[in-house]
Amino acid sequence: MARALISVSQDGFTYLTLNGATSRYSDTGQAMTYLGDYARETATQVPVTIDDGKQEVDVLLDETGKITPAASASPTSPPESPPESSASAAPAAMNGDTSADEATTTSAMDTTSADSQTSLQNQPDAEADDGDDYPLGTPFSGPAAPNAPRVKRTRVRKHAPHHKRSQHSRPQRLKKITVPGLVLIGIVILMIGAFVIPNIVPAGSQDSPQTIESEEQINPASELSVDKTEDVVPGFDNSPKWETKIPKDASVTASDRGVLVVDGGKLEVLDSATGKTRYSGKTSQAPTFAVDTTIDGKPALLWQAGNTAEALIDGEKKTKTYQLPEKARITSAGKSVLIKSGNRLSTFGVDGLVNVPTPESGSTPMAIENDELISSDWNGPVKAKNIKSGDERSVKLETPSDELQIIKWVSAGHGKAVTLWGEQGASTNSGHRIQLVVHSLEDGSILSTVTTTTDIVGEMSWVRGQGGKRAYIGPYLFDLESGLLLMDTSSKDIHLSEPRGTIVPCTVDNDDSCLLAGKHAYRTDTNLLALTDNGGTAIVDGKDSTIRAYEKTSDTSEK
Repeated sequence: MARALISVSQDGFTYLTLNGATSRYSDTGQAMTYLGDYARETATQVPVTIDDGKQEVDVLLDETGKITPAASASPTSPPESPPESSASAAPAAMNGDTSADEATTTSAMDTTSADSQTSLQNQPDAEADDGDDYPLGTPFSGPAAPNAPRVKRTRVRKHAPHHKRSQHSRPQRLKKITVPGLVLIGIVILMIGAFVIPNIVPAGSQDSPQTIESEEQINPASELSVDKTEDVVPGFDNSPKWETKIPKDASVTASDRGVLVVDGGKLEVLDSATGKTRYSGKTSQAPTFAVDTTIDGKPALLWQAGNTAEALIDGEKKTKTYQLPEKARITSAGKSVLIKSGNRLSTFGVDGLVNVPTPESGSTPMAIENDELISSDWNGPVKAKNIKSGDERSVKLETPSDELQIIKWVSAGHGKAVTLWGEQGASTNSGHRIQLVVHSLEDGSILSTVTTTTDIVGEMSWVRGQGGKRAYIGPYLFDLESGLLLMDTSSKDIHLSEPRGTIVPCTVDNDDSCLLAGKHAYRTDTNLLALTDNGGTAIVDGKDSTIRAYEKTSDTSEK
């Protein structure tokens, strides 16, 4: 017999947990409506625990959806929130601008640079230091780590007559009440019995979320061919313009700012344009994070090793060293790096770490770019606050459809917000038809939408590529600059990896390596590290422990 838990969080919404999935509702009545429908359709009794933050009361929905007091109904203390999840493990190899971040998407912060998410996307973060309850928000691509929703007392209201909501309307938030918890629960039950149960929407009606099987593809396959190539990199000359030998067991990653080579305790940065040594130093630990970023508006290559970080700013011969806060997690979801330690936020400055003011309680910080901290509560609007002047602007996200609501924040940064939208009752693992939406962070307008299912992208990460040209989630490849969908690889058995500029490493068929350039997947064993010089140079790690750079000869990677 499935047991349901209903609680009301500090963001003013009701959360229903059933069969391991958590869904959000605008009030307790809507949650009970869903449970009544579930009980009738499955012909099973459903025990329900209603939690007002101070006390709990158990009720029982019988097979007809009617509410009866549970035999063991008695007030109990609310369950303790689970401890904060630990930061995701450091990657075995650095991947330049991204990582497989998103379970906060296992840490709600990208510890390298893709976007981390939670498998239960609507469990807001409730991490606190010294009794401080900030930040509360939701597990965006930001530093908040997942915890169970904290609850507060709310008043349940009658269902108003249903009117179609305007495109940008938001669910009305519930108000606080002062009556004792048990009185509240009694009111909840009476209101539900009088107004909710008679209005249950039958499963399969036009008003219920549409369930589709995971193997059913919603989007037609893009025009995509699988080809062979004699080129080292498709569209590039086969004669290198420079090459540099590196130690056999060295780890290497590359970006526009340089090629980072680590051999034991020795660390070297090669110039991407010439292959010559740009910087040479030592490191006590292997770097776990490396990324191109901006520091006070200046381009820089930054890497983290243990509790310290170093940045090599363009034009400088020496690095700047930073001592990171205790248990710091860093994310490059935006164009600058955001650091979180406990409830404290900071970023990298030329003269040291710069404190970043935390947003208001209920919002989750997601990224920093152009000196603005990007944050939002569950429903938006997105707030962009200048960390120097204090000026703030509000960005209201365009709604893809009146009946849809946000069920998961996937990513925010690099001028884009990526969200999943579904009908009431849909969650990240419910198998429903949903919309994957890319918004502009300038004005909130929709740049692209993809009709898909939660089974295809619900638990997937948004992975941004080197150079800020491409990003993907599941089988969907996007132009990160325009926000437009470029490719759906689902029907070709092609699995994407972190993009390198406009070329995407991938696997095809029986895990054969390939490079996706334009509309062609070329079978090749080439280990492409990066595209630099605005896509004009391809940097490759050869099997003979030699780094080589090749010049572009055609626009194959763009078609």
